Amino acid sequence: MIIERVVSDLLDSNMYLICENQRTIIVDPCIIDKKIFNVDYILLTHEHYDHISGVNYWKSKTGAKVIASEICAEKCIDSRKNLSRYFDSFCDIQTWLEGYVAPQVSDYECEVDLTFNKNCKIEWEGHSICIKECPGHSLGSCLIFLDDKFVFSGDSIFENMKTESGFPGGSRKAWREVGYPLVESLRDDYIVYPGHFKEFIFKDRYKNNK
Repeated sequence: MIIERVVSDLLDSNMYLICENQRTIIVDPCIIDKKIFNVDYILLTHEHYDHISGVNYWKSKTGAKVIASEICAEKCIDSRKNLSRYFDSFCDIQTWLEGYVAPQVSDYECEVDLTFNKNCKIEWEGHSICIKECPGHSLGSCLIFLDDKFVFSGDSIFENMKTESGFPGGSRKAWREVGYPLVESLRDDYIVYPGHFKEFIFKDRYKNNK
């Protein structure tokens, strides 16, 4: 199995390609000039525009099914709730990326094909995938577990940064009550593939992440 990270020009957010037996799963798609064949699923960690900007493009190219939580799906079809309408303002309040100039973005909407509440499990090319809701950064945020060994965390887990739950559509209460306890339950040996920056071993994360 190969996991490839692609960095988009939207807040340097990460898109991941999981490849096995010449089949592919895309996590948090952006638009890139690359041929990707045999895409079975597109998985979303959450609904913010910089993590869903390539959904319509890759759906039309590959016919793959998009999977996300019901809350994420509801926000993906509303440009106000996925923040594409306010993307320049959303970029302005980021404190970790200095000197970033937001590109011009039109209102964006996309549809999710398969939704779930709380969690979802799928088997794919001999691998087990479990997606669990992890609200806080946004109400539609999820963690995507691969083979109980890897986790694609979106913006819910970073190595040296606290999880931001104060953005529009986020919830500090949901983070305290649901998201944070889920994150703290993870084993130290998980390899985390975050929504920004490079992968890391979970035990090396920023400990005071409340």
